[in-house]
Amino acid sequence: MGLVEVAALILLHGAAVVWALPACTKADYHYEYTECDSRGSRWRVAIPTTPDRCSGLPEPIIGRECSFSCGSGEFLDLLNQTCSKCAAGTYSLGSGVRFTEWDNFPPGFSTVATYVEDMDNTAAANGIYCNSSSWAPQGTYIASNRDDCTVSLIYSVHLKKPGSVSFEYQYVDNSIFFEFFVQNDQCQDTESTEQKWMRLTERDEWKRHSVSLVHSHHHSM
Repeated sequence: MGLVEVAALILLHGAAVVWALPACTKADYHYEYTECDSRGSRWRVAIPTTPDRCSGLPEPIIGRECSFSCGSGEFLDLLNQTCSKCAAGTYSLGSGVRFTEWDNFPPGFSTVATYVEDMDNTAAANGIYCNSSSWAPQGTYIASNRDDCTVSLIYSVHLKKPGSVSFEYQYVDNSIFFEFFVQNDQCQDTESTEQKWMRLTERDEWKRHSVSLVHSHHHSM
C-alpha cells in the first residue's frame, strides 16, 4: 500500500506544474495575406510575433480579392481590410511600387549575360567571356556593362490589373545598343519592334520612358 500511495503522489505533483498559455493580445501577432490562388483569392492570417508565446490566435478569414488595391495616398489596413489614409509625412503609390535606392538589386530583378554571336573567340563561344558582365547598382541608379556582351536586366511581376511601367535613363553612347521591351508569360513581346529602341540623350539629360501594361498573369521586362 505504501508504494502505491507514493506513486499517486508523484503523478499529482506532475500534473500541478502544467501551465496554460495566456490569451493572445493584438501585440502578440500581425496580419498577412497568403499567396493568391488560381481563382484570385487569398486568406488573411495572423502571424505570431513569437511562436508558442500565447494561445487563441484569430482564425484565418477570406481576404480581399487579389485584384483589389487602394488609391494613391492610402494603404490597406489588414485589421479591417479597408483603405486608410497615410499618416502625415508618409506616402503610398496605391498598387504601384517605386525603386529609388540601388545599393543592391531589389527582389524580382535579375541579370542575364550572353555573348555576341559574331565574336571570334573560343572563350566567348563557350560563354566564359561574359561571366563578369552585368548591370551594376550604383546607389541612386544602375549602370549597364560597357563591354561586347549583351546583358539583360529583367524584372518579373504578376500583374493583377492593367497598369504601366516607367523609368528615367541616360543613353549617350550610340555604339551601345539599348532596348526595352515587355513580354507576357508566353515570352511574347507586347509592343511593336519600333518602340523597343531607346532614344539617345544629351550627356546631362534624363529622359523618361513609359509603357502601358495589360492585365496578364505574368510580365517580364
